[in-house]
Amino acid sequence: MDEAGEWTRLRDRLLARGRMPELPAGWEHQSAMLAASGFEYGGDFIVSDLATATGRLQLVLVDVCGSGASAVPAAVRFAGALESLLAAVPEHRLLAAANTFLLRQPSDESIATAVQVALDLATGDYLVRSAGHPPALRWSLASGEWEVDNARGTALGVCEGPEVVESRGTLAPGEALMFYTDGVVESRSLPIDDGIAWLRETARVAVAERWEGAATRIIEQVDRGDDDRAVLLIRRVEYS
Repeated sequence: MDEAGEWTRLRDRLLARGRMPELPAGWEHQSAMLAASGFEYGGDFIVSDLATATGRLQLVLVDVCGSGASAVPAAVRFAGALESLLAAVPEHRLLAAANTFLLRQPSDESIATAVQVALDLATGDYLVRSAGHPPALRWSLASGEWEVDNARGTALGVCEGPEVVESRGTLAPGEALMFYTDGVVESRSLPIDDGIAWLRETARVAVAERWEGAATRIIEQVDRGDDDRAVLLIRRVEYS
């Protein structure tokens, strides 16, 4: 297999792992990704699991160090490990186990940021854990704005016992969570807080138009640069 064929095979494996499960009535999700300049795929990926017996959705959005084709092999390996860990490790230990996996890799560049969400689809209760990832955003019906979640933390693969900060909340019908990678909000010329403010306003306008396709409309307004970009929306549907 030539080099182009090998990258295509790796890309297909990563995309296959990133497919979100079908959610029950009352919930919807959408995602959009944009790879770094010159590539059709990169190191941002999603891994998820839905326990149908309990109605509990667990997912992890990951940004592997590097961009474009250079990040794909590491992303594929890490995605496979996370798939196994989702099934084998308790929720509260998932990011710690993922950190151990990265520390055992031979490369000094096996570093990633990640955000983990566990969502009860019966009640709307959610738990967000962040390891060095940009803060999640929550669409609030009360304020009509995307509010910044307070979960923070340190990146995985850097040290033993990384700081993982968590937050909790409940989504009412009509509310949503948004997760994204740092390529969406970071710029060499602007502080990340300005990027988050831009995303909040861009996403507010996108969902005001209509929820369908909002993730794609957001990504389309992000300049393709030297980092990968990804946006994931999970919404509790509001019935009229």
